[in-house]
Amino acid sequence: MIPDLGASRNEANFVQGMLKRYGLPTDIGGAIAALAGTIRDHKHLEGLLTKTGAADRQELYDSLVPHLRFTAKPLDVYIASAGQRAEREQWPILGPDGNLLPFKPAADVSSVTKDVQDMLASAMAKRTLTLTCSKCLHEETFFAIGEETRVAVVIRARKAGWVYDYVSDPPREICPTCPTSMRPNAQ
Repeated sequence: MIPDLGASRNEANFVQGMLKRYGLPTDIGGAIAALAGTIRDHKHLEGLLTKTGAADRQELYDSLVPHLRFTAKPLDVYIASAGQRAEREQWPILGPDGNLLPFKPAADVSSVTKDVQDMLASAMAKRTLTLTCSKCLHEETFFAIGEETRVAVVIRARKAGWVYDYVSDPPREICPTCPTSMRPNAQ
């Protein structure tokens, strides 16, 4: 591909005109130094870095750091801090199609593994047992896989800590986290 020198010259003239119009030096290095002088603190710098696309973030950081009025932290500290803030404030996420998606917290390996196992089980399930706790309304689903009987699924739910309180009227299900006198170790 052959570069269009005329277009490059026009672009350079446009940038120099804009810099001059805003009272900044017309050379890029001088303009960056002047703009870096307007950055107030670490939080301001973090905001600028997070608003910049990932591809240009390192270049912006490297060009600003020598001209700041304070000693900058490493770039990854700013990125990590912004990530923690986004998780704390539950910022929406930009999806691959450009639409905003609701916040979803980070997941550890064990919870991702359980989610995948549940997905596979639900796809292969012949029967489904959904239990809802009568105390806290927590809900959990158990799937019958392969030749598993209804009784086997109920036994698996009981092993997971679910209790069927047949003494109450009407009888009710109680989840593993809620207290009940029906548990063997209840006090």
